[in-house]
Amino acid sequence: MGRKLRVAIDCRITDFQQGVGTALLALARTFSNSNITDQEYTFIVREDMQSCLAPYIYGPCRLAVIPVPTFSGVKAKLRWIAPLRFIWHKARRSMAYVPVSSGYVESQQFDIVHFPTQIAYLTNLRSIYQPHDLQHLHYPQFFSKVAFEIREREYRAFCDRASFVCVHAEWTKQDVIRQYGLLAEKVVVVPWGSVFDADRHPSVDETQVTVRKYDLPDYFFFYPAVTWPHKNHENIIRALGILKEKHGRTPDVVFTGTSTDFRPTLDQIARKLGVTEQLHFLGFVTPTELQVIYHAATAMVYASRFEGFGLPILEAFQAGLPVLSSSASVLPEIARDGALYFNPDSPAELAPLMESMLDKHKLRQELIEKGTRVLSQYSFSNTVASFQALYERTALLPSRDRRISPSPEKVQ
Repeated sequence: MGRKLRVAIDCRITDFQQGVGTALLALARTFSNSNITDQEYTFIVREDMQSCLAPYIYGPCRLAVIPVPTFSGVKAKLRWIAPLRFIWHKARRSMAYVPVSSGYVESQQFDIVHFPTQIAYLTNLRSIYQPHDLQHLHYPQFFSKVAFEIREREYRAFCDRASFVCVHAEWTKQDVIRQYGLLAEKVVVVPWGSVFDADRHPSVDETQVTVRKYDLPDYFFFYPAVTWPHKNHENIIRALGILKEKHGRTPDVVFTGTSTDFRPTLDQIARKLGVTEQLHFLGFVTPTELQVIYHAATAMVYASRFEGFGLPILEAFQAGLPVLSSSASVLPEIARDGALYFNPDSPAELAPLMESMLDKHKLRQELIEKGTRVLSQYSFSNTVASFQALYERTALLPSRDRRISPSPEKVQ
């Protein structure tokens, strides 16, 4: 038997509890359950995140723990504090470098390094890079000048250096090709599955505890998203204003996810429209609580102006929840006929769709059935099988003939 293909999957993110972090947990569990015999996987994780990922690592998978880089804890906090974040970005801008490998992955004799998040570094190994989206090029107003420059510099460098660039939707593939001038054969589409694939279904007791804990209404709309401006909570709030003023309807909306410094703007809009009491910002909830909320909701409203995939849509489908979705970027490609769509900048389009979810039981059931059919085409088993095939393709490519030059910044 020949030597196994050794793949490093670098997951040095700072949060496994929301967004792409939850997808990585599902990815790790699916790799761990894989029956493949000629590949082995090492998930690289920061020391302070080890306990999050470790329970999902077994079988053909291993865990490599890396010390927390100097100042990384400060960087994580700066992400949420606007003035300090500006100072940090300004400092990084003045350095004008792209992260480079410290030599760890090369020293461990990996054949391939896979970056499943937008965090990466230049390496002499064959690599797969996943720029989930190029939002900064479409909505530069949502980024400081410094943040824009960092993204643009690093994303372009990582895409250029990678053996393959992996994205989650055909829309993003065409966007990356157009924006960065990549060859079509270098960009591969590998969709995610539902992150609920990695979680057990909540028990009756857990459901009751969650409903009581958050005092969930009998009927409510749900939107799981951090309050970044592009997530577009504003459109939902304005749609509530229309429903209240023109139709006398006052449905509740539950939001989960961390509140950012944009939250006060949302609160101000809600007060002006007189819908504050209809809004429930729960903040971070556990994976079990999240499933309970999905199952208890009347419908999900996915209002985002820009996405690279849209994991919550699949989560809603798996929970049997009707979906109202923005028509932005990849979302129609992902949800297909399993959702009703609205212009992300038009609360007037969203309001009647929300009202239909309150009044039309048959329509809700039709959407649930369509969502279930769409979901059948996504799974993390398919995701992992696609990655395994991509690893084989990557291993057959010639070794890099262009060595990495030293850089002031090296990952640990």
